[in-house]
Amino acid sequence: MPWRNLLVHVLASLPLLLTAYEYFTGTLPIVLDRHLVIRFGAVGLAFLIASFSITPLSLLTSKTNLKPIRRPLGVYGFCYIALHLLAYAWLSNYLDWALILRDIGERRAMSVGLLAFVLLIPLALTSTNGWQKRLGKRWKVLHRLVYFAVPLSILHYLWLERDIRDWVLVYTVLVIVFFIPRYPAIRRAIARARQGPQLAVRENKDTG
Repeated sequence: MPWRNLLVHVLASLPLLLTAYEYFTGTLPIVLDRHLVIRFGAVGLAFLIASFSITPLSLLTSKTNLKPIRRPLGVYGFCYIALHLLAYAWLSNYLDWALILRDIGERRAMSVGLLAFVLLIPLALTSTNGWQKRLGKRWKVLHRLVYFAVPLSILHYLWLERDIRDWVLVYTVLVIVFFIPRYPAIRRAIARARQGPQLAVRENKDTG
């Protein structure tokens, strides 16, 4: 297993190991639901944005060695967001669906967060090589849903009106920056700029 993939798996296991340690040592906070909902949501968003960053970073640096970790980053992001949703439904609302539906209807943060999660479901289900082959070109079109899921996830947190917003504001800036190289005109400009030095190297070799 490449060391980058191994690093992703190790990092993804740390929040769960920390939670297990807190549980067995009796150091979990009294307000357990808030603690785990925030932890799993923050970790899920971090992995989701890390996955979203791979393509623009590859475009800007012309390096493709980061692409193999894009999928596991995205899958772990989805899994932690699923845990975030489970902690909210189970620990905060005791699986009282009437209460959950009322919360979704009354609070815009809840509805936009649920929409972001729904958009991530088909991405997670079709993240395998088998689905990529079955869908062909449609696979890339389907996975552009992440363009909506990531901003909606950030909007979900901003609308929650948490006390600490510094890190999510940083995420907002990063996502805006990561969107710029994806814009077709910018993407073509990057490709042309990259071809310039390559052509110069070829000409030097031909005349050398």
